Amino acid sequence: MEFSLGLVEVSALGNAIMMLDEMLKVADVEFIGVERKLGGALVTVVVRGSVSAVNASVEAGRRFAENAGVLKAAEVIARPHSEILKFLNLPQDEKKEAPKPEKPVKVEPKEEPVVKAEKPAEKKVAKPKANTTKTAPKTTKTATKTAKSKAKKA
Repeated sequence: MEFSLGLVEVSALGNAIMMLDEMLKVADVEFIGVERKLGGALVTVVVRGSVSAVNASVEAGRRFAENAGVLKAAEVIARPHSEILKFLNLPQDEKKEAPKPEKPVKVEPKEEPVVKAEKPAEKKVAKPKANTTKTAPKTTKTATKTAKSKAKKA
């Protein structure tokens, strides 16, 4: 294994979250897990990365937790044994490889018997007839009076 694990244990979940933020900002490490004990009163944060990155990250987490007065423990495990990964419920193969594509499964369609369905009786709906004749617009009495008065003036 070509990586290291860093573990920092603090009291209270809120402190652990703020400490983890500091740890992740300081070095190029990956957050891989958290253990909560005593209903969240003790929280262990686990990070992974190169030995130097994990050392820097754990040291930043230790400083943050000491300043807050919540540090319980801090450790770096360089090149951990594979059994440690079982203890932390991590996958055994920690190499970051691209996932292998799954072989496509060929599914042949089943032949289903053809059932002829009877056509439902069609409902005849009367379509509205289009008005093809053009009629003059209706005029009102006032429109007619206005037109007559204009004609007299001219």
